[in-house]
Amino acid sequence: MRAAVRIGAIAGIVTIFLAAVGLIGNFTELNLIGTQVTFAGVMIVTPPLLAGYVAITPRIEAGRLIELGRGQALAAGATAGVLAGAVFGAFVIFVDTFGVERIREVFINISPVLMDYLTQGHPAIVAAAILVAVSVVAGTAGAGYRTLPDPVRRPLGTAVWVTLLFGFLQRIVPIALDQLEVERDWMYSKVTGGLTWVGATVIAAVAAAASVLKARKGDAIRGAIRGQRDRRADGARLTPLTFALMLVGLAVVLIAPHVLGSVISEVLGTVMVFALLGLGLNIVVGYAGLLDLGYVFFFTLGAYSLALLTGATLNTFVGSTEPAIAFNLNFYVAIPIVVLIAAGAGVLIGAPVLRLRGDYLALVTLGLGEMIVVLVTSPWLEPLVGGPQGMRDITNAAVGNFGFRDPKHFYYLAFAFVVLALFVSWRLANSRVGRAWTALREDEQVADAMGVSTTAYKLLAFAMGGAIGSVGGALFAVKIGSLTPASFTVLVSIQVLGIVILGGIGSLPGVIVGSLVLVGLPGLLREFEEYRLLAYGAALVAVMLLRPAGLIPNVRRSRELKDEDREQDKWASDVAADEHVATPITPLGEGAG
Repeated sequence: MRAAVRIGAIAGIVTIFLAAVGLIGNFTELNLIGTQVTFAGVMIVTPPLLAGYVAITPRIEAGRLIELGRGQALAAGATAGVLAGAVFGAFVIFVDTFGVERIREVFINISPVLMDYLTQGHPAIVAAAILVAVSVVAGTAGAGYRTLPDPVRRPLGTAVWVTLLFGFLQRIVPIALDQLEVERDWMYSKVTGGLTWVGATVIAAVAAAASVLKARKGDAIRGAIRGQRDRRADGARLTPLTFALMLVGLAVVLIAPHVLGSVISEVLGTVMVFALLGLGLNIVVGYAGLLDLGYVFFFTLGAYSLALLTGATLNTFVGSTEPAIAFNLNFYVAIPIVVLIAAGAGVLIGAPVLRLRGDYLALVTLGLGEMIVVLVTSPWLEPLVGGPQGMRDITNAAVGNFGFRDPKHFYYLAFAFVVLALFVSWRLANSRVGRAWTALREDEQVADAMGVSTTAYKLLAFAMGGAIGSVGGALFAVKIGSLTPASFTVLVSIQVLGIVILGGIGSLPGVIVGSLVLVGLPGLLREFEEYRLLAYGAALVAVMLLRPAGLIPNVRRSRELKDEDREQDKWASDVAADEHVATPITPLGEGAG
């Protein structure tokens, strides 16, 4: 119960934080299902729900594994809900007592709209009691959900989060259905904007059925996939099933822009640009273990190099002028030159920091990344890159009369370069160079003693990572058509590093998934744009706590973490044995009384 009280209080503070930053008051009219389930309501219910779920987590105390019985679990969840609701209810009473306008002088998002939503026309004391009751129900539900058997809990959880996800995507899925000329009024309401209850029921049923099918047939499907992979590794020809799946995947990729429309194609184009940046940084951080916080350098270098090589002009107050040095090369001739320039710059950046590691390397690369932003805005380089006004009239990478400035067309150009970067990264990871990078990442001193040229391979990592990142900058220039220094800030480096960490350090599929989560979702959910950094922080904290290896971890990295966990568990059991501490594993409820 002590844990339930502590977790419940934390959940109440989290709810207050959500209200203070505007995630409740600013979204009271964002309906997810009908008019009953709103985003603001979900934000109020989620903290006590999670508190109830976490409060009954089995834990070891005094050498005993404590597991609560069902009745005790529900009581603990209700207790967590009471504390969460009481803390948040006290906040409502406090704001009502001191006045919204006085509080709003400090916390601007605590508005009359928020208070009207929380009180629903009742006095503050009554509204607080209602919030406590709602939190108790939510906390009890969270605890009850955790006590359910796996065959019930997993389909139920999947149905809930998939349904809410479709509610969030109310500005995306209807567009895709309209593009396919599919009737969608039964799924999404034109009045409320969110899912209809019929649509929510159908989505929940399909999601639950898919979860049940995965639980029953998942091992067989994974075994078949491993068999296909083993056959390819042995040199066997592609089976008809593998070939058919490849064709289906290729067809989905090719028709996606025409099905999803220009808005979603625009977002996917941005996702692919950041995927290229992530793949480049993954070589430096994931393969070689060199923490680089100045990766925006290569992004900027690639964009401005392509602009100069393809005949872009400078922005001025009176029109456009030619830069001091300019070429008029074709995009496909300029791209290899951009890559070579970035690779050379990677070597120049890597040379001064060869003897640095860890935090020191991160700080130095952060400074180098900031230097290029200062340079492109300086009067010294203004005749070359336009200074604060930037450049415009950048090539659209046209092939004949087919240009790639249109979002649907740019999708194909970016996809081709992402596939190429994935292939190069995969070949590097499985080559002698990749094994040398792995040795360098694991223990530089041991790698050096074993004959690995740490200097050469560090420089190669910076060169290859910079080369791939510069392609992302070049495609960004093509996509936008103009450049200003405002697009090249240190936040880009942080964002790309977040993509690599979230997806899984050293994992190629992880970079793609990380890009979709950290770039794609905020791009699709434009109403949450101002909370992008908050989402980054929350996502990274959640991943570090729940999946330390990332969403799709690198196989080797995942095994290392599991081996560390086994060693720690063995050490803990040895210590307990040495101290002669009994470790019975029995539910707390058994034998009580």
